[in-house]
Amino acid sequence: MQFGLAAALIAVLLLNGCGAWTGFKNWAGYGTPGEDEEETAPPEAEKETVMIDGKPYIRSKNPYWLTYPDQPEYIYVEKGTEFVPMQQRLIDAIAKAVGREKEKGGKTIPPDKLQEMVKAEVDRILREQGLGGFVSKAGGAKAPVVGRAVAVIPDTQETPRSQEGMNRTLASSMAEALRRTKDVTVVGDEKVRAALSKAGIAGKMSLRPNIQALGDQLGVQGLVLTKVIPPEGSNPGFMVVEVYDTFQGNKVQSVVEPAAGGLKTEEVTKFAQKNALRVGGELMNMEWFGRVDFVKEGKVYLSLGQNTGLKVGDRLKVVQAGKEVVNPSTHATLGYTADTAVGELKVTELLGGTGAVATTTSGGPFKAGEKVKAK
Repeated sequence: MQFGLAAALIAVLLLNGCGAWTGFKNWAGYGTPGEDEEETAPPEAEKETVMIDGKPYIRSKNPYWLTYPDQPEYIYVEKGTEFVPMQQRLIDAIAKAVGREKEKGGKTIPPDKLQEMVKAEVDRILREQGLGGFVSKAGGAKAPVVGRAVAVIPDTQETPRSQEGMNRTLASSMAEALRRTKDVTVVGDEKVRAALSKAGIAGKMSLRPNIQALGDQLGVQGLVLTKVIPPEGSNPGFMVVEVYDTFQGNKVQSVVEPAAGGLKTEEVTKFAQKNALRVGGELMNMEWFGRVDFVKEGKVYLSLGQNTGLKVGDRLKVVQAGKEVVNPSTHATLGYTADTAVGELKVTELLGGTGAVATTTSGGPFKAGEKVKAK
């Protein structure tokens, strides 16, 4: 029975694309990258039910939205004729199938138990298939290199001493949840402690130079900083996870949630588990890059390997990072100029999970610390 449900789940998700998958993840308790943002529905679509000529009309998703031009996202249809999206059909089908199976044994299954079963199945699919199968860049184009390496660090500077223990629990819970994802490799605690002592952190840990320095020491593409804000007055306290790209040192996402049940171990663990998929998606959507570790006897050694999905034969370009463009009046960052390619490499050997050897095909000589990107 479980195998049949798993096969049906995978087949429907693959056939119906990321829309069905996103909705299903949301129902199963995962949330989506935009769930805390304002809904884009027009003002007239805010009310769920309206009366027209004495009949109730239900707000419904327009099945032709994004299929035909000038179609609104929401429409009103007479109650009972509303559009049922594919994810809801899938949920109903699984519920009926499980219900029939349980009835054979004279048992019924509560809705919350059904949701737990489906969530467990989604977890299994993600572990086996990897986030790379569901998260992609630029309208469906997969990145040339799938894997990402990340370090999860509790930000002790932005968290009061009284909450340091809880913040470390948050960081370890997030790291453990990310480790269960196929395409994300999480650096160990000992390596993180060594990097913190060597990186020369000055000022707040979240400053761009500090993020870049930590990234270089750890050899990761992303950093996840955790914070805990204690309760004060009517404020119940908050749990915070911030995702940083170590190439430019910029923050790409923040996830903040009030500790409605109090700042307790169960609460922060639940918060980490619930948002691990979202954090993993942000990491996968970062542009992949690596670093030159050292050069010896004409060979270029890279501080990354199978842990980030690199393969023998992959071609890489050595780049100099673009420059930050700042408004001279407001001092706001407008963006960055394009990277400059200074040469190319070809991967010839993998040194276990965390290292690789490449030969120069153009440019050079190269030196330690230079950045490489997928060609």
